[in-house]
Amino acid sequence: MANKNGLTYVGQKDLPTLSISHFYPPEKLLSDPAKLAPYLCELAEFLTGSRKEFDLPLSISQIVTPWQQKVLNQVRQIPYGQTVSYQDLAQAINQPSAVRAVAHAVALNPVLFFIPCHRVIYADGTYGQYRLGKNYKKHLINLEKSF
Repeated sequence: MANKNGLTYVGQKDLPTLSISHFYPPEKLLSDPAKLAPYLCELAEFLTGSRKEFDLPLSISQIVTPWQQKVLNQVRQIPYGQTVSYQDLAQAINQPSAVRAVAHAVALNPVLFFIPCHRVIYADGTYGQYRLGKNYKKHLINLEKSF
């Protein structure tokens, strides 16, 4: 889904609007194929290994809190093919005791793939939860490492 400023939500077909009303009750969202086509193109390139970063605008700043935005901005800095722990992420934003809050902010990432929250794992190296499922998170991490 998108609004006039950019991509606002990436969901899953079999979870129709599971979280969208939670994330975007006040937003006017568009399901315009022409508006979404460039995002789908970049996503396809990412999934085939020919794209490492996304270039198109996102529009989540009016939806997430400033603190969540801070966490998600840090997630965007995780290099392709690498992972960091929730603890590392908390330290990177200078709030080392906020690991659980960081994990919650990561879990609320409304634009999967475009903000690569799949690159955040537990400190012990296990994958942890992911809105599309642990197996998909593992698949994305392995996919990136293979390119």
